[in-house]
Amino acid sequence: MSPPTDTPSADRELIDLLHRRGHRVTPQRVMINRLLRSRDTHLTAEDVHASVAAGLPGTSLPTVYATLDLFAELGLVRRVRAGFGPALYDSRGTDHHHLVCRVCGAVRDVDVDLDLSPAKAAVETLGFTAERVDLTVDGVCAGCRGTG
Repeated sequence: MSPPTDTPSADRELIDLLHRRGHRVTPQRVMINRLLRSRDTHLTAEDVHASVAAGLPGTSLPTVYATLDLFAELGLVRRVRAGFGPALYDSRGTDHHHLVCRVCGAVRDVDVDLDLSPAKAAVETLGFTAERVDLTVDGVCAGCRGTG
């Protein structure tokens, strides 16, 4: 699912999805969805909290985490593991991969078609049901190498 371009459409899609899945629609969920759709970046829960709490002062960090976990379960965001730093949330719904700099923690999207079905098949032979298979490349970015 690609991010909706206008807020009423994004709100309606979220509201419909939450209702279909038996979840409540809350101002925090709507605001977090709007924020994620408006940013072309990977955000931490703390980033989301800081932005949302400015508009909804009573929003707690645990509420943000719970909402991001729900959105990940619903397929609205991807939780990206970025080394030893905090988890990042990516609202880009199309299949893609990530580069993670182990020095500065920068995360970038990588658009490349890869056949990851052998990895999926291998884990399934172990009795594991893969829900998503993607690639994360850890290394050092050009800026940290001094060549950027």
